[in-house]
Amino acid sequence: MKQSSSLNVLLFICAFMLVFAIVFQGFPPLFSLIISDLDISHAQAGALMSLFALPGILISIPGGLLADVYGAKTVGTLALIITLVGSVIVVFSGSYSMLVLGRLISGIGALTVSIIAPQVLSKQFAKDKLGQVMGIFNMVMPLGTIITLNAFGLIASLSSWRVPLLLVSTYSLVMLVLFYFKNPLVEQQQAARHLNFTSSLSMIRSAGWPIWLVAAIWMMYNAASISYLSFAGDYFVSQGYSVSYAGFLTSLLMVGALLISAFVGSLTDKYSNAEYLIAIGSIALAFLLWLVPRTSLNPLLIGSLIGIFAALIPAPTFALVPKCLPRELTGLGYGILSTCLNIGVLVGPYVVGLSYDRTSSYLPGFNLMAVFSLVTAVFAFFSSANKSVSRRINFPAKAAVDSGSYWLSYSYKNIKVGMI
Repeated sequence: MKQSSSLNVLLFICAFMLVFAIVFQGFPPLFSLIISDLDISHAQAGALMSLFALPGILISIPGGLLADVYGAKTVGTLALIITLVGSVIVVFSGSYSMLVLGRLISGIGALTVSIIAPQVLSKQFAKDKLGQVMGIFNMVMPLGTIITLNAFGLIASLSSWRVPLLLVSTYSLVMLVLFYFKNPLVEQQQAARHLNFTSSLSMIRSAGWPIWLVAAIWMMYNAASISYLSFAGDYFVSQGYSVSYAGFLTSLLMVGALLISAFVGSLTDKYSNAEYLIAIGSIALAFLLWLVPRTSLNPLLIGSLIGIFAALIPAPTFALVPKCLPRELTGLGYGILSTCLNIGVLVGPYVVGLSYDRTSSYLPGFNLMAVFSLVTAVFAFFSSANKSVSRRINFPAKAAVDSGSYWLSYSYKNIKVGMI
C-alpha cells in the first residue's frame, strides 16, 4: 500500500473510531446534571456506563467474525446506523428507562465500530509497523475522552445535558455518510472467505488461551480506567473543585496516552516483551489510584502521573492480538478483546458506584480501582511467562481450489498458517 494511501486509511479509521470514543465517554462529564435532573442514584449513573457494554459481551465476537467474513464496509455501515439510532433515543429520553434503552442500542453499534477499526488496521499494515500504527490509533480514545470531559460539562452548564449528546448524534450521522459514500478502504480479498459465519463460530473454542490472556489484560485495565473516568470528576467536585476543572483533572488519564501512545507503540515494535510495559504501567497505576483519596499532593501532579503510566497499556495490548491469531482471523481476536473489555466496563463502574452508595465515600471505590489495575499486571506476567507455545487448530476450509483443514502453529514470535 502506498504511503499516502496508508495515511488516508489510518486517518479515516481514527475518525471512524472517534464515534465510539465520544458515544461511550459522553456521559461521565454529565453525570452530576443527569443525577440531579432525573433523580437517580450514583449506582444507576454508573450503570449507564456499564449497560453500554452489556450487549458487547454477546455481540463482540459475532461482530468480529461478521467483519472477517463480510468485510469492514458492510458491517461498519450497519454499526454506524445502530449507533445513530441509539444516540438519538438518548438525546430525547425523558426517563431513566429510555436512557438505558438508548445506551444499550448505541452500545451494540459503537462497540462493533471498536472491533472493526483495529481489524482493518491489522490487515492493512505490516506487522513490523503495527505497534506504531496501534499507538497512533490508541490516541483516538484519549482524544475523544479529553474532548468530552473538557467540553461537554461546559456546554451542558450553558444549556442542557442533552445538547452535547445531540452533538454526538450529529457526528455519528456525518461519519455514517462518509463511511458509506467516501470510504477510502479497498476491501481486500478476504483470506477467510473459505469460511462462512456458522463454521467460523466453531473456532472460538480453538482460538487458544494466549488471546484470552491478552483479553483479560484489557478487561481489568478497563475496569480500572473506566471506573476512574466515570467517577473521578464527581470525586474532585466533592473536594471543592469546579465541574470544568474536575473534568480536566479526570481527563489527564487520557492526556498521557494522547502524548506518548505513538512512542509506546514504537517501543512495542522494537522490543518483543510488550507485556513488561503493560505490567509496569499497571503496577504504577494501581499505586496512584490508591493514593488519590489519601494524599494532599496537588491532583494535577497525581493526574499527570496516572496519564503517563496508563499510556503504557493500550498500544501493546492491541499489538499483541495479531500475534495470537492468523491475519485473516483478527476480527475474531478483537471481538474476544471487546467481549472482555465489556465485562470489565459492565462490572467496574457499577461496583465502584455501588460502593459509594453504601459508604458515602469514594475511598473504597479507589481501592477497587487499584485492585483492578494490580490484577491487570498479574495477567501481563502470566502472558509473558507463557508466551512461547505451539498449538494446532483445525477448522473447516472451503477454498476455491481445494478443501481441507487449516492448521495454526503459533507463538508470540512466530506464526505460521498452512493447509493440511
